[in-house]
Amino acid sequence: MNYIFLFMLIFAISVFLIMFASIWFMNFFSRKYIGEKHMVLEELTKGEVPKLWSKRFKEKSNKLQKKGDQQEKISILQKEENETHLKKLSNIVKYIQKTKLIEDEETRSIILADLEKTRKKWEEGKYNGA
Repeated sequence: MNYIFLFMLIFAISVFLIMFASIWFMNFFSRKYIGEKHMVLEELTKGEVPKLWSKRFKEKSNKLQKKGDQQEKISILQKEENETHLKKLSNIVKYIQKTKLIEDEETRSIILADLEKTRKKWEEGKYNGA
């Protein structure tokens, strides 16, 4: 009888831990893949480069500047940064066009218009590398 009770207790605890881990992972992935897009959206609609996007490039640029006399590498890095940001902007536009998390079609069209202004601004070189 004790073995059956012990087995049932271990089973119940295991199921609880699996459920807890599943919920935690779902929250993590939701924040990472959906929440992150909505967080950068505000900066993008203002025409700014999200700090989340430019962080890695700033660190690389600072390292190159500390080494000194790396202008060619810095300019290549800036070109790569611009291309990466435009690509990410295109991905955000595709996401906004498809997602059901936008309130209504009017809001969607306003956001898409703002993102298109941002794209044109960046393509013209008026690039605000946050």
